[in-house]
Amino acid sequence: MSRPIRILASAAAFFGAWLLAFLLTLAVLPEALAWLQPILALAFAIWVTHRVWQGLDVATDGSLAIHVGMGAAIVGGLGFVLGFFGPMIFAPEANQGPLLGIFITGPGGGMAGAIAGWLVWLKRRG
Repeated sequence: MSRPIRILASAAAFFGAWLLAFLLTLAVLPEALAWLQPILALAFAIWVTHRVWQGLDVATDGSLAIHVGMGAAIVGGLGFVLGFFGPMIFAPEANQGPLLGIFITGPGGGMAGAIAGWLVWLKRRG
């Protein structure tokens, strides 16, 4: 796979994974451990980015979990980035614009990417 596409997919997966981990640790960790929240989110995002980078290199011989996870991370991250930053660029007066990426395009892209990863796996398997 070409290097620019790998970089774009890895960057989208990084931002999507970081937001997911940040929101989950915000809900789970107690107030006394709030300092640990950005560290855990960053570590998870780096791990997902590394897995996506490696997975795009050898995507032809992956298992179902690899295909579904990579699809969800890439398309979900891309949906989040576009939904979060797009309203800031194109409609800066809309004060609730970034919520589009958090609640609609990010999760929707994650589900669409998981389904697309499953379909790619089915096509390559059979």
